[in-house]
Amino acid sequence: MNPLNKTDVEAVLAFDTSNYTTSIAVMDLAGNLLDHHRQLLSVEDGKRGLRQSDALFQHVQRLPLLMEKLAPILKQVTLKAIGYSDRPRRVEGSYMPVFLACETVARSLSASHGIPCYAFSHQEGHIAAGLWSLGMQVEEPFYALHLSGGTTELLKVTPRSDLGFDEEIIGATADISLGQLIDRTGVALGLPFPAGPALEKLALACKEEPFDIPFSIKSNSSGKKTDQTSKSKTIEINLSGPETHVQRLLTTESPERIALSLFYFAGKLLARLVMRAQSSSPLPFLLSVGGVASNSIVRRVMEEEVYSVPPITLHYATPAHCSDNAVGTAALTLQSYTRSSQS
Repeated sequence: MNPLNKTDVEAVLAFDTSNYTTSIAVMDLAGNLLDHHRQLLSVEDGKRGLRQSDALFQHVQRLPLLMEKLAPILKQVTLKAIGYSDRPRRVEGSYMPVFLACETVARSLSASHGIPCYAFSHQEGHIAAGLWSLGMQVEEPFYALHLSGGTTELLKVTPRSDLGFDEEIIGATADISLGQLIDRTGVALGLPFPAGPALEKLALACKEEPFDIPFSIKSNSSGKKTDQTSKSKTIEINLSGPETHVQRLLTTESPERIALSLFYFAGKLLARLVMRAQSSSPLPFLLSVGGVASNSIVRRVMEEEVYSVPPITLHYATPAHCSDNAVGTAALTLQSYTRSSQS
């Protein structure tokens, strides 16, 4: 049954303005997604990204357009709370100007409607979107892989009693992310940015076997501060070497084989990272989120490669909710509003 067929539907509204996507979502108080819209920011051909100032300007342009698309739904609901992403991670000093766009709109609507406003990190939104897409509700710690254009992190995620999650970095890349490696390779092959979807099409069309891309994983036990809230032993990955290896083959291997090999490499690397963490500190399951996590080849290779004692169950956000979106922020907003209403 369509929730909007009922009268007096109450809902929450959420915003996210990340490096490359403007997104908004409306969710009713039962957790049903009533509507959501998102739009990629424009990147010039041949470019590998956007300056923060340019991205912020594009968000300011796109937010009114997306709100106009959402207007028919907003006329049918009573808003009870607003949520938005205010920073990349829930740690002190985490900041990007792009999130000022959604903060400005969210706080303005909160003030004009006289309803509460909740702020979450972009990373929390990714995790919440993955859990929501799978219908999972968790109270105990678990592992999450955040695989986006600028982030490759294995996290220990602990649900908070008030709102959102606490995330401890267990493993991460020390230089570029997997998303950057994929995008740089795709742009070098003449593909549009972001290059993941186009590279996946090439990879799926490949009739050859993938070639090996060497990599190494090491533990950082020097006591170096690897997270802005703690000093801990982390697993470290360097991708500059694999990037150089792939770049050298651009003129000798077919684009299809390069794409296939790159995704096989990503799947094997991530599997090794997960097994390393699980062997020292076992948790019941792993959730993969972020744009790179939607890649079908990476998922398949991870499933084939991961074997751990104790065993770990792999969960992947549905492809539609892997990349940047405001759905997870809406789910977190709903949780926070529900808890505050019950207290």
